[in-house]
Amino acid sequence: MNADFLNPFVKSVHNVLSEVIYEKPGRDKLELKTKYPFLTSEVAIIVGFTGDIVGQVVISMDIDCARGIAAKMMMEEDIPELDEFAKSALGELANMISANATISLSEKGFVADITPPSVITGKKIAVSCPQNIKTLMVPLTVSSGRIELFLSLIENKHIEEEHKNQFTSHDLSMN
Repeated sequence: MNADFLNPFVKSVHNVLSEVIYEKPGRDKLELKTKYPFLTSEVAIIVGFTGDIVGQVVISMDIDCARGIAAKMMMEEDIPELDEFAKSALGELANMISANATISLSEKGFVADITPPSVITGKKIAVSCPQNIKTLMVPLTVSSGRIELFLSLIENKHIEEEHKNQFTSHDLSMN
């Protein structure tokens, strides 16, 4: 993955979490996911990317971590369950992180649009991407638990070139 893509997201996560839950997250060792699907924790927030950069970003955490972050965002001591309000707060967190990262990306010359975040809950959430897009997982820690940031992004021109090469490499005779 291009470091020009990684750094805006890591910076954005740190800035947004510092502003929203008043914590600077710790970071562990990065991990490259090369096989799909990969599994996330019990809560996965997915944001799609289009434009010069295509792919998706998944922010994953267990239920307790999600409840802790949502409670801080909603200025509550605790929330007993991850209800629709809490899920909306987590979706907004992913939206802020992604939007801030796209601003940094645009300063590097990459124009990207983001989709509205989708918040998914469940056991063994399996996420997939096209095989040509590798996923980099950035593990982060906050007081309520571990957050995994999955970055599955590629420059659009690489996809266009791959499709062009596949198309021109086939015999297109019309007999």
